[in-house]
Amino acid sequence: MPQRASQDPLPVRVAAPVTVTVAPSGEQAVVRRPAAIPFDRSAWPAPSPFRTATGEPGPSYWQQRADYSIAVTLDTTAKRVSGTVQVRYTNNSPDTLRVVWLQLDQNLYRPGSKGSAKYSAYSRWGVRGFVGGYDLSQVTVNGVSVTPHVDDTMMRLDLPQPLAPRGGVLAIHVAYGFNVPGYGSDRMARDGTLYEIAQWYPRMAVYDDINGWNIDPYLGQGEFYLEYGDIEYAVTAPAGYTIAGTGVLQNPEEVLTRAQRDRLERAAKSSDQVGIILSSEARARPTPGTKTWRFRAERVRDVAWAGAPDFRWEATSWNGVLCQAYFQQDRTRGAWDRAAEMTQWSIRTYSERFFPYPYPQATSVAGPVGGMEYPMFVMVEYGSNGDPDSVFGTIDHELGHQWYPMLVGSNERRYAWQDEGFTTYLNAFSSERRYPRTNAYEGPLQSWRRIVADGIDAPLMTAPDQLELGALGVVAYEKPALALLMLRRQVLGAELFDRAFREYTRRWAFRHPTPADFFRTVEHVAERRLDWFWRDWWYGTGTLDLAISGVTERAGATGRTVELQIARTTDLVFPVAVRLAYEDGTTQDLTFPVDVWGDQPTVRVTAPARGRVIGARLWPDGLVPDWNAANDIWGNAPKPDPRRAVTIPKGGAGR
Repeated sequence: MPQRASQDPLPVRVAAPVTVTVAPSGEQAVVRRPAAIPFDRSAWPAPSPFRTATGEPGPSYWQQRADYSIAVTLDTTAKRVSGTVQVRYTNNSPDTLRVVWLQLDQNLYRPGSKGSAKYSAYSRWGVRGFVGGYDLSQVTVNGVSVTPHVDDTMMRLDLPQPLAPRGGVLAIHVAYGFNVPGYGSDRMARDGTLYEIAQWYPRMAVYDDINGWNIDPYLGQGEFYLEYGDIEYAVTAPAGYTIAGTGVLQNPEEVLTRAQRDRLERAAKSSDQVGIILSSEARARPTPGTKTWRFRAERVRDVAWAGAPDFRWEATSWNGVLCQAYFQQDRTRGAWDRAAEMTQWSIRTYSERFFPYPYPQATSVAGPVGGMEYPMFVMVEYGSNGDPDSVFGTIDHELGHQWYPMLVGSNERRYAWQDEGFTTYLNAFSSERRYPRTNAYEGPLQSWRRIVADGIDAPLMTAPDQLELGALGVVAYEKPALALLMLRRQVLGAELFDRAFREYTRRWAFRHPTPADFFRTVEHVAERRLDWFWRDWWYGTGTLDLAISGVTERAGATGRTVELQIARTTDLVFPVAVRLAYEDGTTQDLTFPVDVWGDQPTVRVTAPARGRVIGARLWPDGLVPDWNAANDIWGNAPKPDPRRAVTIPKGGAGR
């Protein structure tokens, strides 16, 4: 459940209006009587040697490490994956550990699982009547057999000997198997001969300085929180299968023809799309025996893979990053013909504009999964009606997750906005760049209005599994993206916010940030207190509604002035932006900082007038989600600018 502070933001007190005057030398308001805006920060962890008050990792910051060696076999007759996983777990914490916890996500498909009780069978996250789960045949710690204590999707191992702090290492070995679900809660699946395999090995739970062991069960709607490490894995599959996966293929000479290896080498050096497995070769043929595909991935929190006997494989590259697409051409009906280029587009755009892509390759795979992300590897639906734009939109979103949470490893089980909201924010820039007439603002705004009207809105800090099914896409994705766009454009300005966002990414790359680490980083870099913004947009469900409640003109010895009375009909505060319309047809834009409000419901602002004012409008750029547009205007109001959600930031870090 959400922390108590997220449910109880401080009430706004009613008091007398504040008067603010715009200085004659400019159009930025000068606050004559600033007042602090109250906000209870008790939900934020106190600064410590591990995490500082400025949002940086502290001098004693630590996190655990989990390295894996996995070997499995895909049995397409039994529709089953089985094999072994060996974990080298390093305890970098200051604590002596006597137990360790692992995640057994496949147990979601056991009869009576917590997730099956929460979500109906045929909902997006439901188990659809499939009977599955892990079969564990051998579990050892440092070579000693131990009895696993399984609680739904979590497993506790009592250690034969305590694990020493600050560098103690233990080895865990698990032999396991599971039947592959046909519909794996839209995170993995099989469809005929195609397999998309994820959450496919017991994975270490995170032990951190905030919660200790993070043992929240996997219910389906919330995603994952994982440790970083290096992962080597081998997949043995029928000989006719092509396997695509996270990481770098280690044995191309054993699984690819000479011609395919030559094409792959050419694609790795070309910005043009190159066919690796050509259309004429992408045909399923009975082939006796098996092949083993070996991959290695470094500094990752997870790995996933897919296999089919009739994959077409296209590839290109950008700045040393191999960008790949795998798809069954008969199922995708042309929608995926340029998917390798789409993959390249997203990797290049986000690297140039935000932060360098940290991995050597990026792979997109077409299948029944609507959209799901793993390090270097994303699953995207085949392509509705053969529409390549639909395919691009999903590829672009899922690849945005390579930054959040694959690079910046937040806790998705508890704070979906730190990965989904951030990624949806990134997508606004990519969409506008690829489709210049795109309005990335209007859709999210209307979606938010819908869930408010339906009574299912929730604070952004709400854990995803506590959200109504119809609210997840808005509360986790669209609403936080809207808030970030507002923070960038209306509150801090593009240059300042971009600098703060990049700094947050730099500080927490390959680490585990909390929400407070993000909030504090933005405030530290921007040198602003943003209590009011976090309170209103992250911890509450209020709506913004400011109104022009009066306009008065005066002529005096020093010239003509106009006084605007701005009221708020809800508790939310916001910087005020007003466009005045003059009788001579000209307009003038005025801005007033949020500090004018203090804790007042009404503010009067006075500015020099260049002539007779005939109209006024709040939000001249049309990009603030003010709930009631009818009270935003007075008189013969000037028109707002065409709505454009973002402008591509310049000067982003290159690879």
